[in-house]
Amino acid sequence: MTPRILELVVMVVVVAGIIIAIFGWDRYRGARGDVDASSAAKPTDEVFVDPDSGRRMRVWYNASTGQRDYRPE
Repeated sequence: MTPRILELVVMVVVVAGIIIAIFGWDRYRGARGDVDASSAAKPTDEVFVDPDSGRRMRVWYNASTGQRDYRPE
């Protein structure tokens, strides 16, 4: 390889590494890794009636992600 091509390859690898470091491959994974986020949710004492369907819904809370989910009882 000529020095110019080698320099170009090194620059491409460095830029790709910086982009990966900033945005990351696993940026959008759940907080618990491979574990399904809904499996960590626990039911709370909050129950309400859904105005659209008229069904009783229980609030589930996932402490590791801070997400609330509503599931029928």
